[in-house]
Formats: sequence, structure tokens, C-alpha cells
Amino acid sequence: MTIAVDFDGTIVEHRYPAIGKELPFATATLRQLQKERPDMRLILWTVREGALLEQAIDWCAERGLT
Repeated sequence: MTIAVDFDGTIVEHRYPAIGKELPFATATLRQLQKERPDMRLILWTVREGALLEQAIDWCAERGLT
């Protein structure tokens, strides 16, 4: 299974280029899906690029999203 999820406005509040506050249940739900479906591939779908993209990837990784 592959899930593509937007970052700004879906996982976090839309504060681009800053990273907004985490939206309720966003990372918890994605972590639960990863736990239940080890074959799941999570794609971060975003307009961010370069350093801003790396910040979003790092933010997700710090919260257990791979």
C-alpha cells in the first residue's frame, strides 16, 4: 500500500514556509497505519523543496514517520 500525504495543512497547520503546529491525530494516525501495515510506503507530497523539504522530512522522522 502507498499513501501520499500533504504536509502543510494536512499534517501541520499551514504556516509555509515555517512549519506549523501538528494537527490533531495526524502523525499518530500515520504511525498506526505504518505499524499495522509494515509494507506501507508513505510519500510526503509537498511543494517544499531544498532545505524546506529537508526540514519537513526531519520533522516527520523525529515523530516516527518514515
